[in-house]
Amino acid sequence: MTSPLLGRDAELAALGRLLDEAVQGTASCVVVTGGFGIGKSALLDAFTAEARSRGFTVRLAKSARLESHLPGAVVRQLAPCLANERDLEELYARAANSARKAPILMVIDDVHVADTFSKRALAYLRPRLQGMPVVIALGASQGYLSTDEVTLPEIAGAHPHRIDLDGLDVAAIAQLGIGDRDPQRCHELTGGNPYLLQALLREEGEGSASVGEMVGMRLREYTGAAEVARSAAVLDGDAGLELLSALTGFDALPAVDTLVRLGVLADTDPLTFRYPFVRNSILADMPIAVRSAAHARSAWLLFESDAPDERVAEHVLKARSVRLPWSVDLLREVGGVEHLERALEEHLSDEDRLSIEIELGHAEHLLDNAEGRDRVRDALTACEDPHLAANATLSLIQNMCTGSDAHFAVSLAIMAVARLLPEDRDKVWNLVCTTYLLAANRDARMANCAGKYYDDLIGDVPQDPNLRRAREALLAVGNARSGDSSDEAVEHALAALDGEWVDVFGEPYLFTFLVPVLADHPEHINKFWLSHSTAPVSYDPHLRRGMLSMIARAAAFHNSGDLARAYTFLTPPTSTGSVDCPAVLLARAKLAEVCVEMGQFDEAAPLVAEDGDLLQHINIVYARGRLKLASCHAEGALEDLLEAGRRLAAREMPNPALMAWRHHAVRAYLALGNRDDAARLAHEELDLAKRWGSTRVVGTAMMSVGISTDDIDVLTESEQLLASSPHRLLHAQSLYWLGHHLRRKGRTEAAAPHLRRAFELARHLSAHPLAKLAGDEVRDEGDQVQGLTKQENRVARMAAQGLTNRQIAETLHLTRRTVELHLSSAYRKLSITGRAELVAALWS
Repeated sequence: MTSPLLGRDAELAALGRLLDEAVQGTASCVVVTGGFGIGKSALLDAFTAEARSRGFTVRLAKSARLESHLPGAVVRQLAPCLANERDLEELYARAANSARKAPILMVIDDVHVADTFSKRALAYLRPRLQGMPVVIALGASQGYLSTDEVTLPEIAGAHPHRIDLDGLDVAAIAQLGIGDRDPQRCHELTGGNPYLLQALLREEGEGSASVGEMVGMRLREYTGAAEVARSAAVLDGDAGLELLSALTGFDALPAVDTLVRLGVLADTDPLTFRYPFVRNSILADMPIAVRSAAHARSAWLLFESDAPDERVAEHVLKARSVRLPWSVDLLREVGGVEHLERALEEHLSDEDRLSIEIELGHAEHLLDNAEGRDRVRDALTACEDPHLAANATLSLIQNMCTGSDAHFAVSLAIMAVARLLPEDRDKVWNLVCTTYLLAANRDARMANCAGKYYDDLIGDVPQDPNLRRAREALLAVGNARSGDSSDEAVEHALAALDGEWVDVFGEPYLFTFLVPVLADHPEHINKFWLSHSTAPVSYDPHLRRGMLSMIARAAAFHNSGDLARAYTFLTPPTSTGSVDCPAVLLARAKLAEVCVEMGQFDEAAPLVAEDGDLLQHINIVYARGRLKLASCHAEGALEDLLEAGRRLAAREMPNPALMAWRHHAVRAYLALGNRDDAARLAHEELDLAKRWGSTRVVGTAMMSVGISTDDIDVLTESEQLLASSPHRLLHAQSLYWLGHHLRRKGRTEAAAPHLRRAFELARHLSAHPLAKLAGDEVRDEGDQVQGLTKQENRVARMAAQGLTNRQIAETLHLTRRTVELHLSSAYRKLSITGRAELVAALWS
């Protein structure tokens, strides 16, 4: 290993300047400070060697903690003749005589643990050597609290030179002989502390028991510091003052103050170690049983303080040798292979052991581990009670989410059903229903295979009232899939919701259909999301309890045109990070639609980047088509929208209530100049919409027909129909298209009120792209309004849209002063006092 002074060039240069000044007759005192192992002694040794090479007389002394009770133990290393305080003048005389012959360097290392008599002697000597060629160098550890009558400032003076040593930087560490270790990681662990670096390089891991032992020994002189350091090492990121006190059994505050000053702990909240290597070393020095017991105690304290389950579980995992029966439910809630394996180490009932074995096998299965699937099958086969096996299978299938689960779920359901008796008909129905809902949500082929069970489920009426309500939900889904009757679908859905929570309501497949079935009626969709808010748990592993309710509530806001609140409620479910969870995919697609309608195209783009074979991926493709259409990429939009239609057709789902892909495809066809295909698709949509019968779907389809055929009567009917509905954004769209086509036919006076209402409503709903379209058409009604000049008219209308004077000036390439003058003139001509009255004055 190269010199430990690597990276200390600046410090050595500063010390060298003190030697230069001493030669010129200027005395000085320098204090070199830093944490343990930072290299104070090595720096002082190099300083000593440099002084000798320059002809300095060098006097060396080193303090020792075990000699701190021996009077004069340090100062006699400088002057052996010194016997007592009456000889202090002799000490000064000798130093002065020596300084007259050659410059002197006095080095006292670890002065902070020197005996009181020696400190008094140094405090006596230093001020009397002023004006002589003398340098006094003191080495002191960081954070030392003096407990005797002489302090370091009294020894060194009020304004000594000071060198505070930090660790080596990454570049310096890279020059050391560190083998294949990463310099950045070495720096993260040790902060570049040379002593810790050497210890790290001797070890295979990232901690050293010998370093931990040494740290513990050094801390024992401070009351409670060693115990608090151990507890902080166990708690790690959870080391708050209250938990530290609870774990140690005494008030940890005084010891924490000491540890922070000594540089063992960083000055953070919660407390962390300044160097992770020190924490790892303290843990390595603790016996395994002691460490496990401390983690077990920490787990319980965190559990009682309502800490996140993941943090509690982390300590439970490290308490392997301690039985913690209370932690089983928590470990199952956190999930994952390691946590479930730890849960199996506890004393469990046969039922709990079976459930955890199955959950563990499923977790392994999700990692593409065939052993996991075998574990589940073996556990179910070994279970002697068929009802217990069936319940465990049902619970597992309810918690399945990702696309790889469906085939596995079907095989497990077949195993469980085969062992049940005819009198277990309801249990069989529930198991088959749950498995059907999982499989039907997958790719088109599996969904069509699963559809074979639908008729059986509908034909068999369960005895259990809750299962009969689940059957009503299936009937609502059947109507929604085929698009036969909105009224019948709503009737079945409301019958399903008439009672307490039913587990199948949490299945993504059912949820995806019931949202559009009930969304046309605010009171019905409200009942739906309220039902989800009462769900006892979230079966979806990617969503917290209540998040499905948030998605349903967002759908209600979206349908009413309240884009801002829809955006707010969709953001939490989409922030989970999962890209293969059906419910999250649905939320991402809905949020993308909302962003498109609000004009936030950049935010929508990453939400629709993924694709796959789940039912909800069709929503993603549809939302991507809408984004491309809004971004004026009609060809790409048409491709995505038609692809969404093809996927729905493959699943035999023609109902336009599920997603209005035809409506937007009509617009894409028109943008590409293909009016014939646009009209054909619009009439197809209208036929299907009339079959379904809801106001939203029929009004949207009539809008499609009107814009593709330029039929004012149809557009008028669409506007009137949507005006009577709660769908305000759709109504604003119908107003815009009606006004747009009236203008195209030269009927500008008739178009004006529709365009103004469209503009005002879209702006109120934060539908900025639509507001811009309508506003542009309104501005084009004429260059002069009520005596305004062309420029006054343009400035006034932009101000009415909410643009600031600065934005208007930048857009029109004017100065802000010019904009202000145009507005003042417009206010005067329109007989108004300010911006608040512009909308009414311009479009009245």
